[in-house]
Amino acid sequence: MDNWQRVSKVSIVDFFVKNLIQLVSASIYAIPVVFASKSTLSENLDWVALGVVGILTLLVVAACLQYYFFKYRLKGNNIEIYSGVIFKKHLDLPFTRIQNVKLITPVYFRPFDYTTMELDTAGSAKNEAKIVAVPMVKANALKQQILAYQATHAAETEEVVEDSKVAKEPVVAGDEVLLNERSLMDLVIHGLTNNRVLIFLAMLAPMAETIFEYASQLLLSVGFDLDAFLNAEHPWWQLSLYFIASFILAYMLVMLLSIIGAIIAFYGYKLTKRENNYIQRSGLLSIHEVVMKKPRLQMIVRQQDWLDVLIKRINLKFEQIGGLERQGQNNLRNKLMVPSIKEHECRELTDEMWPSNKVMDISYQSISRRFIFRTMALFVAPVTLAISTIAIVNDVWPLLSLAAIFFSVASVLTWCRWKRWGYAMDDEYVYVRKGLLGVNYYCFTIEKTQMVKFKQSVFLRRHTLCHVNFVTAASSLTIPFIPQDTGWNMMAKSLYQVESLKKNWM
Repeated sequence: MDNWQRVSKVSIVDFFVKNLIQLVSASIYAIPVVFASKSTLSENLDWVALGVVGILTLLVVAACLQYYFFKYRLKGNNIEIYSGVIFKKHLDLPFTRIQNVKLITPVYFRPFDYTTMELDTAGSAKNEAKIVAVPMVKANALKQQILAYQATHAAETEEVVEDSKVAKEPVVAGDEVLLNERSLMDLVIHGLTNNRVLIFLAMLAPMAETIFEYASQLLLSVGFDLDAFLNAEHPWWQLSLYFIASFILAYMLVMLLSIIGAIIAFYGYKLTKRENNYIQRSGLLSIHEVVMKKPRLQMIVRQQDWLDVLIKRINLKFEQIGGLERQGQNNLRNKLMVPSIKEHECRELTDEMWPSNKVMDISYQSISRRFIFRTMALFVAPVTLAISTIAIVNDVWPLLSLAAIFFSVASVLTWCRWKRWGYAMDDEYVYVRKGLLGVNYYCFTIEKTQMVKFKQSVFLRRHTLCHVNFVTAASSLTIPFIPQDTGWNMMAKSLYQVESLKKNWM
């Protein structure tokens, strides 16, 4: 396949949808302006319609140009991709640098049996390769060719099984071993326990006034005058009941959206194993397939929000190379995630990946209580003092009650935060536990440590304490307020093991 090849014309649809999503994402901050100008827009519907048609036309033209200038070829053991309309991009990607081979099948590709191949590297997200609208048969064949090549040459990295000849032949899906799958009820539970209602409300905050006006008009249209109701005198218990009912209704709506999002993201979830590769497939509208080679696993993360703790559910993540560069993107592109599993399922999967780990059995050491004192002195006490001063100066005595409540709640949360912090280290792994109302456990192998930082301020030095920061190819973890001698020993042990073993973290 040395000759340049074009993708199918179906890719125009994909380019158009991606361009439209980018436009909507970039315009989301203009929603309050649109709401504020709705009267002006309603008076000029003809111009609005013309503008919408013009924007859609430009998106279609851009998609056609992207299709025309997109081509790729397979040259030896490299994939070359040429793309770009104004800014040209020529990507030459060797098989050895490919970390993930992902097949993403949007709903508009399924009738034509096409898919999109995403080839992730261990470097920056800007170097990722994407080939759109590839026939499913060709995509699977190319994926098997990449995996077979990597398995054949993996002996050079000292991280493969001894018999790699099996991987030289294409492996069919029937050879996969099912490790875990999620039912619809599991996804509903995941949506409930991972509800981000506060983030959602924060996003709506700039539009609060407009939303309130719109809600008032909507209720007025059905015969309920909200302004008159709020201005009228009502018993405090009646207002409280109305407020609580409204909050519960809004919260249930957000939970419903969260459940729908979980189903869209993880519908049909299956985690399988084929030789040394772990494959995750999920998605309702777009089927995502992520492949992770076991040697590239960098960190196991066991997450539980407060509701997960109550119902004994766990979100298990397997982070691999490249996560550190993409932390700011807020996605799971380089992680295998198993949502809302039970304790025994979590143990089975963690033991499958790293059989000798003791993430739930090891004894965790607590960090110093100085963490509580420092947080109280630098944050809780100043805020409480500021609120109290404003109350006294302005004779607003109810604010003193607010200051007392804030001090009490913040003190309890600080104690909870300190109580969750824990750390441990054995001959193979470093373990970290942290959280607030929920709890997260982190486990990574010492040999895959990329950097260890020893941090000590004047305050810490005076109390013989330190912070130790571990950096892996997936993410960074800091253990704060630990004894100085313990920090030096952890750093020395990690660096010694990395230097003596000299294993390739790829």
